[in-house]
Amino acid sequence: MLLKRYLSTLPGFAFMTAEDVDHIASAMTVEEYPDAHVFLYQDKPARAFHLLLEGAVKVGYYGRENRYYAIRVLKPGEFFGGLSLVDSKPVMANYSADGMVKVASMPLSAFLLLYQPNSAIGCHFQHVIATQLAWDLKARHVALRDLLGKMYPAG
Repeated sequence: MLLKRYLSTLPGFAFMTAEDVDHIASAMTVEEYPDAHVFLYQDKPARAFHLLLEGAVKVGYYGRENRYYAIRVLKPGEFFGGLSLVDSKPVMANYSADGMVKVASMPLSAFLLLYQPNSAIGCHFQHVIATQLAWDLKARHVALRDLLGKMYPAG
């Protein structure tokens, strides 16, 4: 799989030139990971920006009394780790492989260079991040609504 071609198929990359997509692809490394590999740990800062290429990544957190709560499962084409990198805060959940996965990762240093708004590629890259953050917010809203529905059933 050519990462550049894969990135070009994602919605946020439609505004980028082929050269910009090539720069982003060049900043990422593609690797396969085994089941249960943890990419991001709850309450720890992210060190990389990830794109799921193949497989599934489970997202969940440990709450009171160390009980695990599943939030969602990421599908190919979804990014993760961006919010922690953008706001320099710890990750709110664990992100772990659900079976074998293939993931493209961008180190923090490259992410910070690309995230600058004073260039066309920086503005377009911020658009990619904003698009993913909007999807994440929607997923959290649905999870919260489902949880409230369980706590306070209608009728």
